[in-house]
Amino acid sequence: MDQPARYTIKVKGHLDKTWADWFDGLSITNRENGEAVIEGRIADQSALHGVLNRISDLGLTLVSVDVGTDDE
Repeated sequence: MDQPARYTIKVKGHLDKTWADWFDGLSITNRENGEAVIEGRIADQSALHGVLNRISDLGLTLVSVDVGTDDE
């Protein structure tokens, strides 16, 4: 089903926190290992594809996408 869920997306490289607006307000955390974590509630699969397209547009390497429930 196409329901809201909380996603944790990891990419190689660091992102400035000002990119959060470009990622629809998702939070951005840069880790010491050189990865950035983009996380938050994503409304549906279409919105998820939009976030993944933005990651691709920036030329970032996707490390992982993890999904949890919206109430986590």
